[in-house]
Amino acid sequence: MSIISIGLIIGFFAGFICGLFGMGGGSLMVPAIYHFFGSIFPIDNRMKISIGTSLFVIIFSSISAIISYSKNKKIKTKLIFLIVPSGIIGSQFGAFLISKIEDRVVKYIFVFLTILLGLRMFFTSENKEDENSDTNSYNKLAGIAIGFFSGFVSGLCGVGGAVLIIPLLYIFLKISIHYAIGTALIAILFNSISGSIAYIIRDLIDIKIGISLALTSVIGAQIGAKIGLNLPKKSLRKVFSIILILSGTSVVFRK
Repeated sequence: MSIISIGLIIGFFAGFICGLFGMGGGSLMVPAIYHFFGSIFPIDNRMKISIGTSLFVIIFSSISAIISYSKNKKIKTKLIFLIVPSGIIGSQFGAFLISKIEDRVVKYIFVFLTILLGLRMFFTSENKEDENSDTNSYNKLAGIAIGFFSGFVSGLCGVGGAVLIIPLLYIFLKISIHYAIGTALIAILFNSISGSIAYIIRDLIDIKIGISLALTSVIGAQIGAKIGLNLPKKSLRKVFSIILILSGTSVVFRK
């Protein structure tokens, strides 16, 4: 199978994950790009280019998924003004720091975060939040902190920030899972744009592979969003956490 064909397949499934779980698809794309395309990257920057290329694709898949969640009014619009600006700043810090850290260290930061947060989300209880509310009653400092930290992880680990945004919104701001996903997608889009710019400047994105992934990611995101919006909250949360754990575990065994 050609590299382009592999890219189209990976792009579709990454987009599907983005639409279904609001994860950007980075937790799937980073290990997939590393495994299937890593051999053509410079050996010292394989993980970094995998991350940069993942961020580039997430721009397209997140836009596609946002369209579906917006139509279904599953986005907490007022939270965006807290999360997005701080997330952009955080992603720049993360992208800057990656140029100072060994590739192996970045790899294990990714593994640690995905497994830890996956376990936390799996065992948390369901949120009883009033889904029809979109008030200014959120803790603004917590919203800013969530945005900055998730943006930092986005720039450092190329996962779009959703591995942190969704569980943190759910746990600390009491946002139900569907609204957490819809809201996170907006932040993911801006974090990914900001992070991609930083990686392009450092020549850590493979544009050709990124485009092949993006072509089908937008289709997968639409299909995933339609399914996710119709899944029960508990089922969606459980599967979300399992995907995080598996994606982190898979990277442990990549050389």
